Amino acid sequence: MSFFEKFEAAIGNKDLDAMMELMHPDWTMVMHSTGKVLDLNDWKEMFSQIIAGDNFKRENVRCIYENDDIMVAHSIATFPNGTTDAVMYVGILKDGRLFRTETGSTPINK
Repeated sequence: MSFFEKFEAAIGNKDLDAMMELMHPDWTMVMHSTGKVLDLNDWKEMFSQIIAGDNFKRENVRCIYENDDIMVAHSIATFPNGTTDAVMYVGILKDGRLFRTETGSTPINK
C-alpha cells in the first residue's frame, strides 16, 4: 500500500491514531497565513477537532505525485466553518513517514 493510500485511509476513517503513526516524530507544518510553525502536538489538537464532527468533507481527492521522498495530493475540502477550498497538500517524507507539510488553499464557491 502506498503512503498516499495509508494517509487517505486514516483520514477517511477519522482514525487519529493511524494518522499519528504516519507522522515522523520531528514533523512540522508552517501556517503560511500566520507564519506559525505547528508541531505534532499542535496538529493533533487541531486535526482531532476538525475530523470529530460531520462537517469536514473532502471530495475529488487524488494523488498528483508520490515517491519515497514526497507526496503531492489535491482535493476539494469543506471545513467545519462551512468554507470550501481547493487544497494542494505537499508532504515531505522521511523514513517512510510524513516529515514536513506544506499546503496551499484557494477558496471556491460551490
